[in-house]
Amino acid sequence: MGDKFKYYVVLQLVVLIAGFTGILGDLITIPAEQLTFFRMGISFISLLLIGFFVKRSKKISPKQFLKLMLTGGIVGLHWITFFYAIKVSTISIGVVCMSSAALFTSFLEPLFFKRKIKGSEMILGLFIVVGVLLIFGFESQYYIGILSGLASAFLAALFTVINGRLITAVSPLSITKIEMFGGFTVLFIILLFMGKVNVAMFYEPTLLDWVYLSILGLVCTTLAFLLSVWVMKYVTPFTVSMSLNMEPVYTILIALIIDSAMGTNNEVMTTGFYIGSLIIIGSIFMNAYLKKKSNQRRKAEIVATT
Repeated sequence: MGDKFKYYVVLQLVVLIAGFTGILGDLITIPAEQLTFFRMGISFISLLLIGFFVKRSKKISPKQFLKLMLTGGIVGLHWITFFYAIKVSTISIGVVCMSSAALFTSFLEPLFFKRKIKGSEMILGLFIVVGVLLIFGFESQYYIGILSGLASAFLAALFTVINGRLITAVSPLSITKIEMFGGFTVLFIILLFMGKVNVAMFYEPTLLDWVYLSILGLVCTTLAFLLSVWVMKYVTPFTVSMSLNMEPVYTILIALIIDSAMGTNNEVMTTGFYIGSLIIIGSIFMNAYLKKKSNQRRKAEIVATT
């Protein structure tokens, strides 16, 4: 029991670390596209260095490498839209809109894995839509941030489903390393077209920005990834799924604490926002619970027929 508890603590630590992503994105003063460029660059370099001390995985084909690079581009666009949503609205709105990724996944997963859409996923998806509409209705002044957050959630669902197919043939470390490089490359091209690629771009972040960027790239990206891969060897997928659903809760609580301490009141939302948020987060937990029950029934049926 003691060992199991240790793994649960590590898992919650991973989710708590991930919860600081939105906070740091709000604190860093540079635009979302530059923020993402530096984050992915820092993470890629760290993963490259870690790769020298890790046993080499099997060779990746050119086709797989291209898929990973393109998926990395999707990851990069996901982070840009996420950080942009936070910067033009609030941290709370950004992370709650990101929770709707579960809705997009319920439609994308059947397309990629060629299975029927489950009725329970459709119903829970409708609840999430209701939650988002409530937020839209009561926080309409942040509509650009909400739309950007929803776009980010769609991109998150897209690259998650793609990775669900790639993970069967490529190691998690290779996937992350190449996708970080792919996103870094796509961001470089975007910044190049925007005319922002120059020596001056490295001087735009303040010293404090570089500290936050280092934490974001090394702790919230590389360390969180490595810990999550390690802990998955010792806990069930359901436990991981349930724990990850706590990320928006942690982020909102941390944001409210910081907001209260600084006396800025940026994170004080309407009652409608909190009702909508509870509906979205509750739907995600219910989805994880129903999947657990479905897996238990499937296992019982297999045992009964043997």
